[in-house]
Amino acid sequence: MALLRTENVDYVYGAGTPFVQTALAQISFSLEKNEFAGMVGATGSGKSTLIKLLNGLLRPKNGRVFFQEQDIWKKGYDLQALRFSVGLSFQYPEHQIFSDTVREDIAYGLKNQGISEDLWDEKIREAIEIVGLDESYLSKSPFRLSGGEIRRVALAGTMVVKPQVLVLDEPTAGLDPIGRKMVYHALKRFQKESESTILVVSHSMDDVAEYADSLIVMDHGKIVDKGTPAQIFANTANLEKTGLAVPEVTRLLKKIKTAGFSVQDTIYTMEDAKNELLKLLKGEVKDE
Repeated sequence: MALLRTENVDYVYGAGTPFVQTALAQISFSLEKNEFAGMVGATGSGKSTLIKLLNGLLRPKNGRVFFQEQDIWKKGYDLQALRFSVGLSFQYPEHQIFSDTVREDIAYGLKNQGISEDLWDEKIREAIEIVGLDESYLSKSPFRLSGGEIRRVALAGTMVVKPQVLVLDEPTAGLDPIGRKMVYHALKRFQKESESTILVVSHSMDDVAEYADSLIVMDHGKIVDKGTPAQIFANTANLEKTGLAVPEVTRLLKKIKTAGFSVQDTIYTMEDAKNELLKLLKGEVKDE
């Protein structure tokens, strides 16, 4: 049974005006418990609109959205409770930070959820530790932290309420490689410890290839492909039609194979690519 799913969802901007625009058309997909999924697509493909439908921030024109097999737009459904179960973190979440200290900012969700203040400290310590920061940060101003640190504080603020599904729009936008790695390690740890489902929207094929179990490819408001990273990256031509490209390591290996070496060109993670290239350097891979 899917934890969260959409069924033939359409969404239109500017309905009833001369500027009407279809953002989503017949979108059906599902997320399972403890799945780490990536959603990729060029700018304007509908990704950001779709994720706002998943916790009821937007209502579809047609179709339905289900959480734990309950229609979230059925009369009497508790949308506020849904938004604690399906946590949504927008691109550049640090723009939503406004508290004087890191502790106050992380506690904001607990306060809104009605959690007793007696329980805050334990939950806040757990969240800050998951994202790789120590308790000394709790008394600091979030506005005096580095970009990577403040991004992880924002993540802690979303994680602290322990959502069953965590949806993130470009969680590593603007970060350097070290910052991106720290954010994804925090997400993987959170998933492991909470058994939550994670959906990451990203333009970075390298990041989603490294961490996601499954991928959803969007183009012009439609889902055009779904599958494991290996399945998606096996067909470079289809991916490039959507304005995307395979990860850099996959492109490198395809070029090496074209040059006459019998390397595996469906590899998409840095670790596997390193091992394949080491085989080549050691002479274990011969030219064709």
